[in-house]
Amino acid sequence: MYTKIALFITVILAIVFYSSSSQVEINGKIIAITQIAPHPSLDLIRKGIEDEVTSVFGDKVKIEFQSAQGNPALATQIAQNFIGKKADVLVAITTPSAQAIFSVNAQKIPMVFAGVTDPITAKLVTESGKNKENVTGVSDAPNIEKQVQLIQEFLPKGSIIGIIYNPGETNAHIHTERLEIKLQSAGFRIIKTPAYSTGDVLQAAQSTVPNVDALMLTNDNTVISALDAVLQTAKQKGISVFCSDPESVKRGCKGAIAPDQYEMGRRAGEMVVRILKGEKGHHISVLQAPSNRFLNSNS
Repeated sequence: MYTKIALFITVILAIVFYSSSSQVEINGKIIAITQIAPHPSLDLIRKGIEDEVTSVFGDKVKIEFQSAQGNPALATQIAQNFIGKKADVLVAITTPSAQAIFSVNAQKIPMVFAGVTDPITAKLVTESGKNKENVTGVSDAPNIEKQVQLIQEFLPKGSIIGIIYNPGETNAHIHTERLEIKLQSAGFRIIKTPAYSTGDVLQAAQSTVPNVDALMLTNDNTVISALDAVLQTAKQKGISVFCSDPESVKRGCKGAIAPDQYEMGRRAGEMVVRILKGEKGHHISVLQAPSNRFLNSNS
């Protein structure tokens, strides 16, 4: 009888101790989030991450955020700063921010990326698509075939499509290459114009718009950060602008085939939660966010 009571008490104490120790492990954890530039799409991804984490842990974890303001060198400094603070999970929104963290994260602090178009080309995963140590995340690569089909609904074969992009952004470079191939196969002609900084975007738009029938924007953080300049220039000529994120449609683009940014953030947030609960990042499969169709009836 006494043996059973003692065993029961031992089990209860073990449960209480386990619960208390788990609580202590979560309290005070730091989630460090960074993104390459401030614009609505990336902000929505971040909000999704933060909402998911706080829905599980409330204020038991600390969330820190810094934007690189479109500056890759600053992105690296931010990454080093977060690592120096010994953050428990590093969250990188966009390819440049993810590459910055990965390049300096010698300690292998768990990293979750979001809004990365091609994790393989960005070298965030292996060439076969498998996770690297303590790295996972959500890719936002849109369905390019459906993007071309959307353009075909509004423009005839032989139309000239302008693409303004930053060749220095891996995500933009890869997306542009693949789009060009698919658009040419569908019978469109392509004019590509580089814009290496947000300050270059207006001039790129002004030189491109007079020579094209429409613009198509990729997942390019440089260009989307200066989207208003593109839209105003296109409006003066009366041409449509297609894009690769839903928030840009709300701002005036004609349409997009793209993932829902907020939901993508929630999925990345779920990964952060799993890591904080003890899972290894490389045991959590990298996800591909599904593409949806977004149209602006007013444009």
